[in-house]
Amino acid sequence: MKHTDLFLTDAQLASEIARCVYCETKPCLEACPADCSPADFIMAAAGRTPADLGRAAGLIMMKNPLGGVCGAVCPDHHCQVACARQLFDRPIEIPYVQAAIVARAKALGVMPEFEVTPANGRKAAVVGAGGAGLAAAFTLAQLGYEVDLFDRNARPGGAVRLIPAERMDPKVLDTDIEWLAKHPRVRLHMGRAVDDPAALLAQGYAGVVVAGGLHEPIRLGIENEDLAVPGNAYLADPAKHATRGRVAVVGGGAIACDCALTALERGAAGVEMITLEQWAELPLTPKERQGLIEHPVNLVGRTRVAGILAAGGQVSGLRLERVALAAGERFHPAKMTPVPGTTQTLPDITRVVIAIGNRAGLEVDATPGL
Repeated sequence: MKHTDLFLTDAQLASEIARCVYCETKPCLEACPADCSPADFIMAAAGRTPADLGRAAGLIMMKNPLGGVCGAVCPDHHCQVACARQLFDRPIEIPYVQAAIVARAKALGVMPEFEVTPANGRKAAVVGAGGAGLAAAFTLAQLGYEVDLFDRNARPGGAVRLIPAERMDPKVLDTDIEWLAKHPRVRLHMGRAVDDPAALLAQGYAGVVVAGGLHEPIRLGIENEDLAVPGNAYLADPAKHATRGRVAVVGGGAIACDCALTALERGAAGVEMITLEQWAELPLTPKERQGLIEHPVNLVGRTRVAGILAAGGQVSGLRLERVALAAGERFHPAKMTPVPGTTQTLPDITRVVIAIGNRAGLEVDATPGL
């Protein structure tokens, strides 16, 4: 296995582990949305023996069953921002340390074994086998439930599978799922769409967790929006949405970044990235920012798309308008106001990808048990 598959070289991993001061208050744990303790798994891996790495991987995976994926793509504004080390020099590269530990544990065959808790005699269903659904299934299984996990797709992973290979090797997700699916009380039912989760309650399930994901794209409500491609749809099948000429990507987050780089990889002559944010405000990891810097992506900040121009039923350009943020305000899309008299046309655009976020597509009512 190449060291690039392990995220950090042995020397880099040793250096990052040695920099941890194991704070008594563990601010990195407090900042982690998954309640995983970087201080503890870093200390567990300190010796870097197979046993150490297996123990550290256990601390990660029992809190976050997609621990390899999380380490590979988790943004740095959680644990790293809280890392006390930044008071001395710079934060520890916690996500990459996590990814490196899990990758080594997999390569060495020392991933943790399940300590299966006693069964409680009840069944639970989970609808959706994306990141949230997989984590929910594992958690319920550890609470004693027999868990049936349903998903309309042929493979589990949901939107995580849309992450380009340049940012995360798909086998990181595959091996995380392979480990999770070994739990004796988790059963995956792929290719099984569930449009009425409440109906499962009549089939003997004590409860149903709906984790259908965010698949309904947020719309701008602009002229000719139907000619644009939603970000997730573009990433799911970029070959279907050929990228000839110049491409405009609307949005400034990770999905928009992935769309921009994928368009260039697919032969786009150039990419205009239209964002409400300025460069420093983009919610991107250092790796994502570096990708934009290293490729011909032109960031058009503090700008909104007012309309899509069309000719013969095809995209021909964009109508743009500058926006402003009041002095002293922190960035939020709702706080942006149009600047009168700044409307302009961006010509020669042949494809528009809108990646400004998604909403849940599966509605759930207040039925007890859901």
